Amino acid sequence: MLFLRASRRWTPQTLTKRPPRLVPSRLCSPGSPIFLPHGTRIFNRLVDFLRRQYVQYGFDEVITPTIYKKELWAKSGHLDNYADDMFTVTSTSPARADQHEATGEADEYGLKPMNCPGHCLIFASKVRSYRDLPIRYADFSPLHRNEVSGALSGLTRVRRFHQDDGHIFCRPAQIEAEIAQTLAFVRETYRVLRMGSYRLALSTRPQENCIGSLEDWEQAEASLRRALDASGEAWTVNEGDGAFYGPKIDVILQDRNGKEHQTATIQLDFQLPKRFELEYIAPAPEVEQKGETTTDAELLAVSGPVRPVMIHRAVLGSVERLMALLIEHHQGKWPLWLNPRQAIILTLNDQEATVKWAEHARDVLRSMEGTGDGSGMPPVMAVDVDDRPVSLALKIKAAKEKGYSIYGVVGPGEVEKGTVMVDVGGLPLPEGAAPRGKKDIKKSMTPRELRVKPLPDTDTILAFPIFNRYQNLTYTPGITPKMDLTTPSDPPPAYITAAAAHGLPLRQSAPVRKGPLPLDLPILAHLRTKRVILASASPRRRALLAQIGLTNLEIRPSPAPEDLDKSTHTPEEYVAATARQKCMAVYAAALAEQGSTPDAEDPALVIAADTIIATVTGQILEKPRSEAEHVRTLTHLRDTVSHRVLTAVCVLAPKDDATHPGYVTAAHTEATRVVFAQAEDGLGDEVILSYVRTREGADKAGGYALQGVGGMVLVERIEGGVDNVIGLPVRKCLQLCERVVFKQGEEEEEEEEEE
Repeated sequence: MLFLRASRRWTPQTLTKRPPRLVPSRLCSPGSPIFLPHGTRIFNRLVDFLRRQYVQYGFDEVITPTIYKKELWAKSGHLDNYADDMFTVTSTSPARADQHEATGEADEYGLKPMNCPGHCLIFASKVRSYRDLPIRYADFSPLHRNEVSGALSGLTRVRRFHQDDGHIFCRPAQIEAEIAQTLAFVRETYRVLRMGSYRLALSTRPQENCIGSLEDWEQAEASLRRALDASGEAWTVNEGDGAFYGPKIDVILQDRNGKEHQTATIQLDFQLPKRFELEYIAPAPEVEQKGETTTDAELLAVSGPVRPVMIHRAVLGSVERLMALLIEHHQGKWPLWLNPRQAIILTLNDQEATVKWAEHARDVLRSMEGTGDGSGMPPVMAVDVDDRPVSLALKIKAAKEKGYSIYGVVGPGEVEKGTVMVDVGGLPLPEGAAPRGKKDIKKSMTPRELRVKPLPDTDTILAFPIFNRYQNLTYTPGITPKMDLTTPSDPPPAYITAAAAHGLPLRQSAPVRKGPLPLDLPILAHLRTKRVILASASPRRRALLAQIGLTNLEIRPSPAPEDLDKSTHTPEEYVAATARQKCMAVYAAALAEQGSTPDAEDPALVIAADTIIATVTGQILEKPRSEAEHVRTLTHLRDTVSHRVLTAVCVLAPKDDATHPGYVTAAHTEATRVVFAQAEDGLGDEVILSYVRTREGADKAGGYALQGVGGMVLVERIEGGVDNVIGLPVRKCLQLCERVVFKQGEEEEEEEEEE
């Protein structure tokens, strides 16, 4: 058990297996929950879920101290406005007295009630440019708040807790976009948690104990109001309920009893950046500080310091409080991905052969053997074995009482056939789903089939992480397991060249249309006069760069074979390594030619990119190698609902000096989620076959073109950059070019500081 059970009702009073008198946390650490192994599993899965989202929403996780000197809290304003809710830490050891007198070190510290001052110190640790913003930090460090004993309530209000704490340092002009993205983060998270609807509330300036000018408060509240209006969601106002440093948006959830709890929060803060004297450098600083833009060359010629805006955000809020709400909401019937007891193998008898087969099935489900991916990842499914010498009926009864989602039974017949009789009756049904029939509940499967095939009515793909290590996508019953791509097929050139045999030529990207003048950016102006090599034969990447005015590209496809082992790399690792391999191979070939042609111009920049598809099963897909494989690929992408398009960019420029290795590189990997239409929406097998025969997607990763017919007949929607799916995230590519061409010295200084 994770918590005490009172009468017949689950209650989130404490996470303990024994009566409180045996685990006396209320005596040794009042208000601090003790998590036992199963409670810790739930906690870690929630935190891991958030960490996966941080990649998508651009947060970098940091770790900060638990205690700081009281001078820091005085500087942040907490000592004047929050002292009653803080714990003071004082050294009382006589042995330390002489040391404190000699060093002048203060005796008094404060346990941190929030992470924001620490994140301000990180921001202030180096000079920042307007190009660096927004900067987003996340922190899961434990927090302590000295709540009065009468306010303590189970897990909903405790003294030691964890927040999925994040802080965004942004330019004034970026405020509304960052708040809109944070509200989208909240929507996606609560959609996956499926705890029902929530309401938004704007909390405004308190009448007492607040810092900052009235003008700052009015500006901050106006920004939040505009962001809330733009979200399209209903919201209310809580007058005077803001934090002492700024207004906030609160997310209010109801528990099963109708009681409301504040969970997520988004707070706008103009004060801490002032108190910590945070700044970044930008042109036309006075205009920048107002959140405005200008084209006045005279103003833009002057750069100066600008105060950033700080956005505090927590999506789950207190992880402990959210766990309490989840406990009440699920009433012991956990979704598979959160259930600390996911599966159990029951033996029909205690014979040695039966027990060994049960243990083998457990090990396969735990991914301890038979995975074949070489990832070295730890077990991803909690599986137990019950081989007690008692009747099967008693074992099944115990498994149901303990709340296992899945239980398998093995006996002599299963040992002989190499199967497990699986019962999935413990899986909660999605809302509105029809009751399961017996044939849907019990199935005979091999352990490997159980591991790689989806189970019916699982509510999220994240619910079963062995299906997909990286995504949290909605699961649709009938999802296809990993495709069999082991059938020998023709190499890519043979398939692409054969396109004309089907009556239609291979589609090429349309020429860049005449229209606006090219972008007038310093990096582009510099590169237009230099030798720039695009290490790719892709006409789409060439067209994307030409659209922004980079038309002097030298096209040199990489001579290096793309033979990295997909089974030993994650999709991110594979695409990044392939892009770097292309970049280095083309640069080496260009240097080799320089030796034979001394008068030739040195390459000033090499741009390389690689695009792959990462399926929900963790599989890496590139260009189809045959028509049959093309059909299988698109059918798989349709049946798995969504996938990610990953594009890695690697750029290289020669060093300005002669230091080793003679060049600098920079790289970035960007992901875009693509959702395919479904068969019931008109994407039947005949549509897929018809599209394949157009040969539009024959030379593209995943076998479809978002910018062509494929985007109209196959794709329902995308989440992320369109240019990334086409083959090159242009904005990030330009940033990388700036870094290796204009900021070589800055990069070296940063590396020295890190060392």
